[in-house]
Amino acid sequence: MNTPARTIQEIAHDTLEDLESAQIALRKVEAVLYAALADKGTSQHVRNLVDVAWNLAADGANTADCNREAISAALSGCAGLGAGGDE
Repeated sequence: MNTPARTIQEIAHDTLEDLESAQIALRKVEAVLYAALADKGTSQHVRNLVDVAWNLAADGANTADCNREAISAALSGCAGLGAGGDE
């Protein structure tokens, strides 16, 4: 049951894909919550809770996007790394 060692590039690539997936999912949740806020038939208490959730989803999506961009930028300077990652 030996798992082959993964390179830094493989790990970074998977991390960027995971961040992108998280951002997409959070943007979808954000859109649903925004639509729920448009419903004027709900109580103010529920609207306040939905608003909090919407802000959290938006902040999470923005954070995932910023982290993805920062990691991409940092990795662009690491293109010369060898398979071991520390050459």
